[in-house]
Amino acid sequence: MPSPDKDVFEDQYLVRYLVGALPAEEADRLDHLSVADDDFAWRLREIENDLVDSYVRSEINGETLARFKAFYMATARRRQKVQFAEGLRQFQVSNATAVEASGKLTESRASFWAAFLPSRIASQFGVAFAALVMLLVAGYLLVQNANLRREANDARAQYESIDQRARNLENELKQQSSKTETSKSPTVDIGQLKTVSLLLPPPTRGLSSLQTVTVHPHTDLVVLLLTLESAKFPRYRVMVKDPAANKVVWQSSELETGSAGDSKAVSAGLPANLLKEGNYIAEVSGLPDAGRQRVVGDYPFHVVLR
Repeated sequence: MPSPDKDVFEDQYLVRYLVGALPAEEADRLDHLSVADDDFAWRLREIENDLVDSYVRSEINGETLARFKAFYMATARRRQKVQFAEGLRQFQVSNATAVEASGKLTESRASFWAAFLPSRIASQFGVAFAALVMLLVAGYLLVQNANLRREANDARAQYESIDQRARNLENELKQQSSKTETSKSPTVDIGQLKTVSLLLPPPTRGLSSLQTVTVHPHTDLVVLLLTLESAKFPRYRVMVKDPAANKVVWQSSELETGSAGDSKAVSAGLPANLLKEGNYIAEVSGLPDAGRQRVVGDYPFHVVLR
């Protein structure tokens, strides 16, 4: 239940909102807050991350589990979030297993050499040797843990950057739709907007694999995250072309760069109903402060309609 402060909610209340267990009137109120209140949006995002982590660790059950599968995972973006969390957990478990196995191997080697040391030498140098082995093992584990934390943080930062930019584009589209339709039709249920995102690496010379995005019938927005080889311009523009028909399908306004892990990227969201099944090219152009724009890369991708 919400606290006496109208903008403060208990964690369990927000979990019920995320799994679709609140009445429509209360859910509509939280839909509005998630767009209008940045502090509430960040807190809701933290609760959502904790809920997804609990799901992949099999810590939720009963009605919450059933609603999570039926309601929360109904959109492609949320399914991608769950898949990412599951992959990250498997990565952490596999690395922890590797560190444990390495520790056992070091212990086995130490026992092997100790068996061949003369008793007099072993008695004199046993303590020093054991201390050296412990120091080496501790150093190795510290390095492994540091690498694991860095890789996990990089992966989470990259995903959160993609997720946040998709949310920003989604909110912009919702606000534009709301302004256009307010005077002539009821407000669109913003909680039902469905998006799908595609991360495209910098263009490379020669043959490279063609990235594919799957667009379902009720998808509203396709978000392209275009990784830049270098960010030399203050702003960029994205133009999506259909090479088979030799025409421009969609063109963005001026865009600023954001972060995607260790790289800079430009994100662009276009209406899904503009795309048909086939191959497309996202042409990215840099916009200098003065002078003509310059094409910096072509990003081919394939669309599959399901």
